[in-house]
Amino acid sequence: MDFWWLIIPAAMYGGMPLVVKFSQKVSASPNIEAVDPSQWPENVAQTMSRVEHDLYALGFTITGRYKMTGAISNTETMLTMLVNYQSGDKAMITAIWGQANGVWNLGTHYTEFSTRFEDGHCFDTMNSATLGSFQRGPKDIKTQVPDVKEAAELWSLHRFVMAKHGAQGRKLVYDIKDTLAYFRRIWREGFEEQVKLGRFVSRGQIFQPSLIGAYAMTWGMLWPMVSIRTSQMKSRAAAIVSEWKQARVSPSSPLSQSPAENGIRIVPEIQNAF
Repeated sequence: MDFWWLIIPAAMYGGMPLVVKFSQKVSASPNIEAVDPSQWPENVAQTMSRVEHDLYALGFTITGRYKMTGAISNTETMLTMLVNYQSGDKAMITAIWGQANGVWNLGTHYTEFSTRFEDGHCFDTMNSATLGSFQRGPKDIKTQVPDVKEAAELWSLHRFVMAKHGAQGRKLVYDIKDTLAYFRRIWREGFEEQVKLGRFVSRGQIFQPSLIGAYAMTWGMLWPMVSIRTSQMKSRAAAIVSEWKQARVSPSSPLSQSPAENGIRIVPEIQNAF
């Protein structure tokens, strides 16, 4: 019996994770520079500007606009960071490009809300359609809803999820003057957490996938797992959006509660208290 037809899947499932493990390198200290809206690429400038305007109308303050290069080879990121110092919620607008054969193409563009509490619980709500590769920490609650495009609705859903989980305590936010230092730290700490979870290994100023992490992340993006994960993500998104829409018209909706009823705490970056 000929087994030649097994070569391709064997190479994909057995070999590709090894290529990822030994070729993927993530800088712990990428190049990050402040940018002006005039420097945004045309294919995202209008959307970035509109979402910034919408978030400003919701009480968010722009704390920084940055361009990040050198984090991962052949990638470039533009982002706007914002904080609502009344509600204690943070927001970020992100656009990521990838280069292939000398051509830069927009890979993903999304809005994300993030809220961290003093007890360590962290809530993230985003409308990215791209599947994540990081393993979640025990106190991380992530909600991914690609079809919720408007910033006001995404923030409303974010608040609903926090109320649904009974989030309590003060919210932690960074000082506006510490924006860049804060972003540099959370970039590094995000990968340090993955090291603790076994997905990455640290080699000085470089993070690389562990053997287990390389196989888990690569297999998760190959058929059939990518189809299964996408289906699961869409099902979870549809369920939480349906629940949120029903709650919005209910007098007892959790959204009637103050989003910062227990107050906020602005943490100087030197305390590393997030």
